[in-house]
Amino acid sequence: MSAITPWLGVLVLIVSGWAVVKKYQVNMVLFLGGLVLNILALLGGLDTLMAKGSTGFIGFDLVALLHQISTSQIAGVGFIILVSGGFAAYMQAIGASDRFVTVCASPLSFVKNPYLILALVFIFGHCLSLVITSAAGLAMLMVVTVYPLIIRVGCSPLSAAAVVASVLIIGYAPASGTANLAAELIGLEPIEYFVKYQLPMAVPVVIAMAVSHVFVQYWFDRREGTGEVADLSELAQKRRDLEKAPAFYAIFPVLPIVFLLIFNKMVFKTVTLNVPTAMFICWLLAFLVDLVVRRNVRESFDLSFAMFKGMGSILTSTVGLIFVAAFFAKGLQNVGIVDLLLSAAQGLGLGSTGMGVVLSAIIGAVTILTGSGVAAFTSLGHIVPDVAAGMGSDGIAMMLMMHTAAEMLRAMSPVAGVIIIVAGFAKVNPLTMVKRTSIPILVGYVVMLATVSMLFG
Repeated sequence: MSAITPWLGVLVLIVSGWAVVKKYQVNMVLFLGGLVLNILALLGGLDTLMAKGSTGFIGFDLVALLHQISTSQIAGVGFIILVSGGFAAYMQAIGASDRFVTVCASPLSFVKNPYLILALVFIFGHCLSLVITSAAGLAMLMVVTVYPLIIRVGCSPLSAAAVVASVLIIGYAPASGTANLAAELIGLEPIEYFVKYQLPMAVPVVIAMAVSHVFVQYWFDRREGTGEVADLSELAQKRRDLEKAPAFYAIFPVLPIVFLLIFNKMVFKTVTLNVPTAMFICWLLAFLVDLVVRRNVRESFDLSFAMFKGMGSILTSTVGLIFVAAFFAKGLQNVGIVDLLLSAAQGLGLGSTGMGVVLSAIIGAVTILTGSGVAAFTSLGHIVPDVAAGMGSDGIAMMLMMHTAAEMLRAMSPVAGVIIIVAGFAKVNPLTMVKRTSIPILVGYVVMLATVSMLFG
């Protein structure tokens, strides 16, 4: 039985992947998949599921393992993600996120070359992803604030829409939940993962994609036309709505990053902040300022509660998924799939970097099929520490490749929310939008793999 157990586990993995692609509820797919994997491990000869804290009955231990994993996650990366999500919700509630985008977009109005502004808009939009982690939300903010500027200088509507749809290609720590998870899994502080690894990798990737967008959109404009211009007067009214908050509110969304860049062991060694503390401090500062500006105590108090509502929303959408994904990954490990991967890598002569390329391609394929890489990354990302240890690696290169693929390849999926929303705005089929985003995304993906291999492989 033990000889075929890993292969039965592979079958469970394939069926689970099929269920995710078919849009079955992801949390339950991963939970039941993890349950089956752990049962197979026991049938294959595994003595115990829990090193400590056993209930005394193996049947109960199957579920107690989920409790043990969830407790560990909520006390660590889960809480970081909760607070980050709550802070983002509060920034949205008081209009600070919207104001951040409108203020940052203002300098673009001075650029008059249509294809130069396409490249600059891509870079600009990507920088906004430091604080706005929703691809669809960021795209819609850019449609309101930047799209009219691009059209007025002569860019085609479809080129503008393609650039807007593909700006969020990297989820940065500490704002992104998946980035915080990635950092946790390889034993790094989120700000260290961001500064030492994500930024050096991102610079050549973003430049390469910005340049490729110029040539790709120019070629498509000449071959297939420019598309239909949306109603700019309606967008102008929406922009005025975004500008209701004072301009200086644009500072609030970036305050946590500023605090973390200053008060960390790399810079200010005597005083250090972790992500939740920095987020809570900045939430309190923003609340006090908003209280003075609004001069309406009840309204400011009501808006401040968005912090806790946002934390609750993130618990159901992201943190709960991390619980069952870790449970699923534990099943993959127990059933022997990690050992199977290591044996296959040795047989093919793959090192940790090569394994990272393979796993990132798997995650990328699931992302394209489902429109979201979160489930694929959270379930497979948990195996990185064990795979890396088996290969004598720190796992950083592997994690960067996998995490970035989960974010980047979303813009190649016709079922991704951001593609559907922007295609609807541009009044084209999502496949038309994907045709324009695919080449820049693939360029970015190849440059990312090469950069990570050279810098951290």
